[in-house]
Amino acid sequence: MVHDMRSQRFWENAWVRHMEQYLATPPRAGMWLAARFPLAGWSVLEIAGGSCRDSRYLADQGVDAMGSDFDQKTLDYLRQRFPNSPLKLMREDALQLSLSDAAVDLSMHNGFWVLIADDAKIVALLREQARVTRRVLVAMVHNADNPRVVSAFARKARTDPLYDIRFFRRTELPALVRAADLHPRAIRIEKFGGPVDRTLALPGALGRWAAALVPGLYRFVPWRFVERIALVIEF
Repeated sequence: MVHDMRSQRFWENAWVRHMEQYLATPPRAGMWLAARFPLAGWSVLEIAGGSCRDSRYLADQGVDAMGSDFDQKTLDYLRQRFPNSPLKLMREDALQLSLSDAAVDLSMHNGFWVLIADDAKIVALLREQARVTRRVLVAMVHNADNPRVVSAFARKARTDPLYDIRFFRRTELPALVRAADLHPRAIRIEKFGGPVDRTLALPGALGRWAAALVPGLYRFVPWRFVERIALVIEF
């Protein structure tokens, strides 16, 4: 359940196996962010982005988006793979971001904390993310109350350590915010992912229709079928 997030070799090897698979799947988090927040005129930072699939989607939609990761080989691959992408790529240590205070309107990461067992380290990461964020902070984690997803990851983890992750219950997240002493204007726990995502694979106009509707449908999915929990902190 624990991975060394600073282990360059682990992530280089992991992305060799999974990069194209990640890039081939819909940028669900980017689609949800675009539907959920008024991003026109906002700057967006994706932290620990790996494939940076979601921030690239936002950049392609005209959002001032930045994708970051600490693995230089991954960033070099993405620059080569997408030479004409408007996405700005940066090498960043999530514990010591190079950006100034309140540098971006919205910061997000998708599945970063699930690699970390130590709550104290998550609190430190949360404080640093909050430091560079002006309006909205988003952290997405895998939902411990979805038995199907928990079982699926356990099976895959037997042969691939990338799936050996930590699952969260939604009641855990406000306590991490309190421990970080952030004092936000609002804390929201929202639903992300679920069976409705299957419609994103529909071809042509049906797929485009699904992409427009799916982000708004997550809220109606029962928690036992929700894939991930979105912690939304508003400042």
